[in-house]
Amino acid sequence: MFKKFMAKLGVGSAKVDLLLPNPEYAMNEIVHGTIRVQGGNVEQEMNSIAVELWLQVVSKKGQTFTHKIASIPVVQPFVIGANATREFSFTYKLPEGLPISAGNVSYHFKTHLDIAGGVDSADHDAIRILAPARFYSLFEAFDRLGFREKHGSGDFNGYKQEFELFPTNFLAGQVKEVEFEAAIEQEGIRMLLELDVPSFGREIELKREIFLSNALMDDIEKLAETLKQIMTETLDQAHLYQSNRMSFGHGHHHHAHHKSGLGGAIGGMAAGLFGGMLAAEMLDEMMDGAEEAFGDFEGEEEGGFLDDFFGGEED
Repeated sequence: MFKKFMAKLGVGSAKVDLLLPNPEYAMNEIVHGTIRVQGGNVEQEMNSIAVELWLQVVSKKGQTFTHKIASIPVVQPFVIGANATREFSFTYKLPEGLPISAGNVSYHFKTHLDIAGGVDSADHDAIRILAPARFYSLFEAFDRLGFREKHGSGDFNGYKQEFELFPTNFLAGQVKEVEFEAAIEQEGIRMLLELDVPSFGREIELKREIFLSNALMDDIEKLAETLKQIMTETLDQAHLYQSNRMSFGHGHHHHAHHKSGLGGAIGGMAAGLFGGMLAAEMLDEMMDGAEEAFGDFEGEEEGGFLDDFFGGEED
């Protein structure tokens, strides 16, 4: 009797554990695992077992945003004896379009064991969701050209996931930063490529949409040469690719136009998951950065340069 009472309080109760063969999976891959339930000191009735996939995004201000991507019911009611072990198979196909694990994006499975008349048991397992292998050929090709990935590359900003690199050899001194977002398609990868070019104290954005076939992605040397040619042509014909927006200041390059971009890009599925909260947080950060960047230009009178640039006070 005492053991049953303590089990209801969670002492000596059944425990659940999700066992996965590895912690990394490509988007759209099927995850296979085993759910192990270890019985406690007494026989107990289980109502159900469900596994939830959670996405977590941390903003630059340190605020954490979480969203439950899916809840997968696994087991209906059953009884487990004292000190007994039961195992159940777990299968789940990861959705496409999620941000990949990079920068401020992370994932975990939460396994929930609903114990009848007792304290439930839970298990947390971190996983990494990756893009298909051919996507990473892009980074290898950029690496061959002397580009290095920046800290924070792959951050999800509420609208999309953007990857950022800086030149150490090719284009060093001409281009401050190369950014891109990518959509994984059946025949290849579609990219929205952006070159940030310094120009008289500001940056001009040159944007160009390109398509790279699977065959090209399999040939790293040819891929690197193709990217080199594309970026050279983009600089030589800058007037054809210049964005309407320019960035000012130093080190604050996240603009309000993040809502636009490449259809079907990696991370696009998550754009509406947070109900605009994350996007608003990121917009606040962008405005804070703009205030710092323009601080030196503000005059002594109220308002100053920032009010002039952003339209002044509301009527």
